[in-house]
Amino acid sequence: MLIVAGNRCSNDAQTLLKDLHNIRSPLSTLFGRKHEMHPFEDVSKLETLCGKYDHSLFAFGSSSKKRPFRLILGRLFAGQTLDMQEFSVKDYKPISKFNQQGIVLGSKPLVLFQGSPFEIDERMKRAKSLLLDFFSGARPQRVLLQGLEQVVVCSTMEGPAPKGGAPAPAPAITVKRFKLKMTKSGSKLPHVEIEEIGPSFVMELDRTKDPDRERWKQSIKVPKELKIKKVKNMSKDSMGKRKARIHTGKQDFDQIHTVHHGESKRQKEKAARGESTAAPERPPARLNTKQRRGKGKAAARAAEQVVGSHKKPKTDA
Repeated sequence: MLIVAGNRCSNDAQTLLKDLHNIRSPLSTLFGRKHEMHPFEDVSKLETLCGKYDHSLFAFGSSSKKRPFRLILGRLFAGQTLDMQEFSVKDYKPISKFNQQGIVLGSKPLVLFQGSPFEIDERMKRAKSLLLDFFSGARPQRVLLQGLEQVVVCSTMEGPAPKGGAPAPAPAITVKRFKLKMTKSGSKLPHVEIEEIGPSFVMELDRTKDPDRERWKQSIKVPKELKIKKVKNMSKDSMGKRKARIHTGKQDFDQIHTVHHGESKRQKEKAARGESTAAPERPPARLNTKQRRGKGKAAARAAEQVVGSHKKPKTDA
């Protein structure tokens, strides 16, 4: 991010640029010398400086009679300006007026957007995209919890509807920065406390330069090499574990080698010859000595019961 001050720049505007450099450092370059530039009239000088230092973002601060404290945020794509917005800054409090808290150089801040206009108004959607690029910094795939030391909160509220059918002005955006303090809570999640460390200011949108539709499509296009290829029949659950589904073809059990593979083959041959494929009757199993003895005793008891049933009952003389 290239941070430049205009030819006329108040002390507050210069201090704000230094604070932005402090937040973005080391991913920013601050020019201490003032430059005669008017980005909304001629942006070629800013494009040249950004191309020289290989920067794709720029912040321009200046002061004038009509706009005493203004901040211009813009982005470049392929060396040319993609879009930019001009804000009028109010209620500015620099970092020096807050309790000095040490932040690790290069720590990635959390960026929080509050308010429905960020999702409804097209101008606020563009402002949200710009602020997210300016404050978020690098986009790592993994973030260490202990490395989250600061949070930038951008808040807005929907204003009252204008009278007479005039277009409603864009709502103001309040920007504040806090330091995160994580302490033990007795559970896996830590107890979080926040303390404001600045800067704090309010931004009101004055002018905007929207990108060309075709250039915007090119800028957000993702190369095929970076796209995550979807694996067929594979998904992930809420815990990140992979689940896969395997499809097996139709199984021909006649071709599977099993214990009875030879018997099935003989039955096929009999069926081909027209013979019966019914299983042959097995011969009665031979009884061992113990079974024969048990069977004989059971037969003798049965015979005794039959003979006893034919005897005449005894009668008294």
